[in-house]
Amino acid sequence: MRVHNIRLPEKSGVQPHPITILTYNIRTGAGLRAYGRNPYLLKDEIQPDLPPIIAAIRSVDPDIVGLQEVLGEKQAAAVAGALNMNYAYIPHGLDRYGTWWCVAILSKFPISQVWRQEISSGRGNTRANCIAEISVLGRNCLFVVLHKDRDLKDGASLYRTMEWVRAKNEPVVLLGDFNIRPGDKRWRILSPRFQDTIDLVTTARSRFARKRGTYPGKNGQYWGKRIDYILVDRGRFSVLDAGLLPEKYWPASDHIGYFARVWLLENHDRQ
Repeated sequence: MRVHNIRLPEKSGVQPHPITILTYNIRTGAGLRAYGRNPYLLKDEIQPDLPPIIAAIRSVDPDIVGLQEVLGEKQAAAVAGALNMNYAYIPHGLDRYGTWWCVAILSKFPISQVWRQEISSGRGNTRANCIAEISVLGRNCLFVVLHKDRDLKDGASLYRTMEWVRAKNEPVVLLGDFNIRPGDKRWRILSPRFQDTIDLVTTARSRFARKRGTYPGKNGQYWGKRIDYILVDRGRFSVLDAGLLPEKYWPASDHIGYFARVWLLENHDRQ
């Protein structure tokens, strides 16, 4: 749970500009090998192949990246180092059953602080959010990287996430593998504060992302299944574009990375 800033802070006087945010479940670098196999078993069975993951991320030149299914700090550091980005990581659990994988955030901007928020536990499958305070062009923002347990259907993980977020006045971005589909009733937990970036823009890429989904299946059998999201604070961001990683990078994982290009609005602080 450490912060690693390797990039120099932005020079003063840098003009405001849109930022690109990417969420990507990297399946520990296993690609589509042993498709459907539990990541806990993959870690001992398959040698991670990180160059395709790194190339996929680099293809959209993101400023902020939320990663899920990361094989520990060493893997987070390797990806961040190859992209010359700052990073922080949070293990899901704090015992031997949970420290092997993590969620992580990569940033071109300085990461000021990071917190671990446990959102579910049990059955040896504890999950935790990675919450990072990042200075984006001189303004502090909070980025929450989430990977919800797909077997939990009661919404408790999302309620716990919102309990932490509700008290924060900074602009917040919630991103990750939510393991819920559009239209699920649990969106009511998040929608009072957050909006799905794909609903805030209409471009060819965003329309395709909505139609194609982010979890295609090895042979495309899950066409249209969208479970990876980038949500933004209502009224505090505008969205210029959204879409999927280029198709040639899809075999790098069993999820397709989803990105949004956003503008942080001025003078929209929450009261």
